[in-house]
Amino acid sequence: LELAVEGDESELEDLVKARTVRAMVTWLDEKLNGAVTATATLTATASIAAPAAPVQTAPAVAPAAPEQADAGVGVGIAPKRLVAQESVRTEPVGDPATVLAGTRFLITGGGAIAAYLAELLGEYGASGQLGVLDSQQAGEGFDGVLVLDGLTNLDEPLLPDVFPLLQRALATGPRWLLAAGARDAAGAADGMPGLFRTIAREYPQLTARFVEVDPAAAADVLARQLLDEVLTSSEAPVVYRRGDDRYVADLVPVELGALAAGGAGPAGDGVAEAAAIGLEPDSVIVLIGGARGITPWFARTLASASRCRIELVGRTPLPEGPEDPALAAAGDKQALVAALARQGLRNPAEIDRTAQRILAAREVNATIAELTELGGEVRYHTLDVRDTAATRHLLGRIHAEHGRLDGLVYAAGIIEDKLIAEKDPASFTRVFDTKVDGARGLLTALDELPAKPRFVVFFGSIAAAYGNRGQSDYAAANDALDTIGTRYAARTGVRTVTVHWGPWAPGAGHGGMVTAELSREYARRGIGLIDPEEGALALLRELAWADAAVTSVVYTASGW
Repeated sequence: LELAVEGDESELEDLVKARTVRAMVTWLDEKLNGAVTATATLTATASIAAPAAPVQTAPAVAPAAPEQADAGVGVGIAPKRLVAQESVRTEPVGDPATVLAGTRFLITGGGAIAAYLAELLGEYGASGQLGVLDSQQAGEGFDGVLVLDGLTNLDEPLLPDVFPLLQRALATGPRWLLAAGARDAAGAADGMPGLFRTIAREYPQLTARFVEVDPAAAADVLARQLLDEVLTSSEAPVVYRRGDDRYVADLVPVELGALAAGGAGPAGDGVAEAAAIGLEPDSVIVLIGGARGITPWFARTLASASRCRIELVGRTPLPEGPEDPALAAAGDKQALVAALARQGLRNPAEIDRTAQRILAAREVNATIAELTELGGEVRYHTLDVRDTAATRHLLGRIHAEHGRLDGLVYAAGIIEDKLIAEKDPASFTRVFDTKVDGARGLLTALDELPAKPRFVVFFGSIAAAYGNRGQSDYAAANDALDTIGTRYAARTGVRTVTVHWGPWAPGAGHGGMVTAELSREYARRGIGLIDPEEGALALLRELAWADAAVTSVVYTASGW
């Protein structure tokens, strides 16, 4: 194979990283064929004797340049680890008499806090109208809308029901949109920080801010703090008020340390990490939403590193029999659409849905085959995670069969991206509830098992950490996931972490988080993509070596 005995070991590392038989065969074939071709070319060139005299020939034609790969598409790199760190942040506060004179505010919820705040506004020439979560009322053209229901209405979470009010308020072009809440066991404000990060991106001219306050503080103190936020010129969409101080969280690079850097060994196979986590061949890992997208990469790393039992759970139903040969020959969506049309389907929407369903089933089957090839014991279960009873039944059955459930990875979710101004509230609810209700039901099911898992991982999104235009619902849902996981860790002591992923590059057999078109756009903006193998190993290292007190982390290939 002409591998170097000393020096550069990159070729050997490439072979070691080819964890499946198929990948190894492909690597060896490329290496052998490349070596044979190079040797044959060199021998043929050396055997041609130089002519005795110059011979006139036609000008040499340069060979056609090989087509270059589309730069920036599907090229991944190792991600950076970011953790939120809070610091005291003092910002200039405007003169209330100048800023507030003649302005009108709608204040919903808040009880005594709202009453104090309305009184303060009146002292400076503004009017504060007390109201309720009524989307029609919010559209009356107020200069500011202050949503304080997260401080008093703790029986039900604000989201997704508060979205229509916020949407209608934003449509009138206010100067201020603020909401307040507190960290509490009920989770009334779950998801609001992620939503406000996105509002700030879509409405940069607006003072949009979520204020987390201390619920034990006196009502008049909280009212004064909220008025200060109205008067504060700051780009921070989320602030934390504790005592007399005002905090802002920044995402900063935090390495896992020397143990993590060397733990995987030169092969980067994750065996040391799996051992540190306590995984072995008899361990049972459940991956919900784990047969498609980016999650199979982590499943593959688990199977390769520990040979553990893997239970994949997803919404995609698998066909009962073999695929129609005429359709099986269609290797991509375009070919499938043509094949389905030839079979008599005429409705474009039906053709598209059918093609998507076939491709999804193929990806699930490919994941199962790949994990089995790695030596793991793999099963697939079809489940809608929003069905709490079905989730409870499935986890109970898995635990009863194996006598254990060591870890759970939750990656379920849907995306229906639209700007807030164009967003159907029903779509917002669908995206939010799929992610959040599924997670809540899942943790309820875990509580009913005889023993706790070693770890729970929630797959979040960088959209929750930074906000992202067009993803108000998805950012809110993944932010809610973060706080739900933090509360679960505090309540049970189970190692729980929400990983907010940046976009992943596509890899062999599995799509990443982005299409080729979006990859090009990210490349134009300088946004890097996570290499799938590096991303999977990063998560394994996080579980093995990170401080268990860290329940939220961002992994991204670049800034956002």
